Amino acid sequence: MADYYTYQRKRRDLGKPCNFQDSEIKIAGYTKTLAVIPNYVKRNPNHIDLDNIAEYSEHSVNTERVSTGDKVMCHKEGGWPAGIDPMEQQDQNKYRRRFEKDAAFAVAVKELSNTVEKCILQNNQIDLFEEYFLDEESEHQVENLSTKTLMLFKDQSQGVKRSVSEISWHPEGPIKAAVSYAISRFQQMPEGVLKSSFVWDLQNPNSPEFELETNSPITNLMYNPKLSDQIGGGCYNGLVAVWDVKRGKQPVLTSPVEKSHHDPITHFQWLFSKTGTECVTTSTDGRVLWWDTRKLNEGPIETLNVTEGSNPNDPLIGATVLEYNTEAGPTKFVIGTEMGSLMVANKKPKKNVEITTRYGLESGRHLGPVMSINRSPPNPKFFLTVGDWSAKIWVEDIKTPIMRTKYHGSYLTDGCWSPTRNGVFFLTRKDGWMDVWDYYYRQNEIAFSHKVSETALTCIKINANGGAHHNAGKLVAIGDQDGTVTLLELCDSLYQLQFREKDVMNEMFDRESRKEKNLEAIKKQQDLMKKVVPKDNKAAQQKWEQRKAELIAEAEQQFSQIVKKDEEAKLDQLDEFSPKGSKTKKDDKKQQPKEDDKQQDQQKGDDGQQQDKQDQQQGDGGQQGDGDDGQQGDDGQQQDGDNGDGQQDGDGQQGDGDGDGEGEKDEQGDDGGQEQ
Repeated sequence: MADYYTYQRKRRDLGKPCNFQDSEIKIAGYTKTLAVIPNYVKRNPNHIDLDNIAEYSEHSVNTERVSTGDKVMCHKEGGWPAGIDPMEQQDQNKYRRRFEKDAAFAVAVKELSNTVEKCILQNNQIDLFEEYFLDEESEHQVENLSTKTLMLFKDQSQGVKRSVSEISWHPEGPIKAAVSYAISRFQQMPEGVLKSSFVWDLQNPNSPEFELETNSPITNLMYNPKLSDQIGGGCYNGLVAVWDVKRGKQPVLTSPVEKSHHDPITHFQWLFSKTGTECVTTSTDGRVLWWDTRKLNEGPIETLNVTEGSNPNDPLIGATVLEYNTEAGPTKFVIGTEMGSLMVANKKPKKNVEITTRYGLESGRHLGPVMSINRSPPNPKFFLTVGDWSAKIWVEDIKTPIMRTKYHGSYLTDGCWSPTRNGVFFLTRKDGWMDVWDYYYRQNEIAFSHKVSETALTCIKINANGGAHHNAGKLVAIGDQDGTVTLLELCDSLYQLQFREKDVMNEMFDRESRKEKNLEAIKKQQDLMKKVVPKDNKAAQQKWEQRKAELIAEAEQQFSQIVKKDEEAKLDQLDEFSPKGSKTKKDDKKQQPKEDDKQQDQQKGDDGQQQDKQDQQQGDGGQQGDGDDGQQGDDGQQQDGDNGDGQQDGDGQQGDGDGDGEGEKDEQGDDGGQEQ
């Protein structure tokens, strides 16, 4: 007897049910027979293609390359009861056999198997890792802006707290940072304070890697972009010093005291030259000095006196900051002053340095010293300035700012553009907050704020060059007044270039530039108009007032003529619907000479006064007049007088009268009737 096995499945797993029914037989085709062959004709010629090569289909798949790596994991088995040694295999097997005989074990496995089976079936039906929008990019990344604190570098000074005066990233990437410390408050530096500055390694934030020693605190420093082992800086006593990391802590070069600045150096900048030995410094003594480290003992090679006027005898004003960018011009230097104004110095070869352009003298200057100047990396002709409670954006060919931020709640101390994003810049405040403005997203509000320290922030620097572990523009180093440098890591939206951001920002800056140029042209026209009529010239002023009165009188006369024409047009419309008598009166008035009308309008004197009195007595609509002169009627109405019976019809004709006198009264009566 054969064995039979029944395969069973649930009805819902078989798909749509089949419904078979009996139907009539239908011929789908037939086979040729000998009887029907005579009805066909042979095809001549008959072409037949025969081929014994099998047909194949080719399909190739090229998968994405996956990077693999080896990782080591130390696994220690746990979860065994206290009396079981996990290292003994015999004890483990004995415990497993005893546990598997338990009735609750089978029930638990059955319940868990249902859950696992359901998850397996779902994975077979739905691809959880499918990319629906693989080739599409969003215009602006929707992400909550955030920052992450990576590490802190604290000043090694004991007792006296020094503020961070400047931060300089290593030119080869974010691997090291040089930090200068100083007490910038005037005559508040106690004796015995530490005067050294430090170089910090990001791999070891607990202790500095290198120490820069000097006789005076370093107020500003910078890595040499061409010779990364050299660090140049300016001191509180006005001297310029250069350190070589390979040659020790003491400076290898120092400028002479008699040829250096007289006040603390506010900015030190290396120049991009062939030798990498040229630099420039600014100070509050009102001078900008250019140096060559090969001839540092001989003094500066160029000197510029900072004044707001073109007269060399004008008083000097302190220079607080300087901006130099070779993309904007290898000979251009933007200088910020203590008075809040800006100026551009041009240093051409074999010529003296001169100030070519001054910004903010008429309007737009800061209300305090300029704390920072930074050119936009993609558009060097636009530069950002920070001072007082706001930041402003300028363009080289306009002497007023094209854009500015709102006034912040605290004084601003420093700021800079993002090196990777065109519309983002960072600001530091005295209340310990860092503000991030994103003009690509919105221009009227701060995009993101972060509390960095409880004390005032003094400076900010972003890494412009990327490294092995961090991209360019991702790390932000911020110094505060207590000597602590906080290293922040930005989220992707704050340092990655957004969709069409460069084009949008260029259009925005060009639009604002055109608007400022139009406003400047309008202001020039207004100034010319003021020069045409100066206030101190009384004769010209009186002539202008007389001309103005004539223009006003002419305008009033034209307006009165327009009003008179409108009244006549309205009367013409009313006459169409008035009785016949009114039409005859209108015709009679048209027949009167125009000269009499002009004389009547211009008549002055006693006759005019008498007529005014008579008009007041008659009232509106030509009421009863003087009995001695006669009787007057309007529109066929009859009035009785004291001296006689006179009747006047709608034609304005006179009944009993004395001639001219009553004729004038008739005309007045007609006018009164028309006005009524």
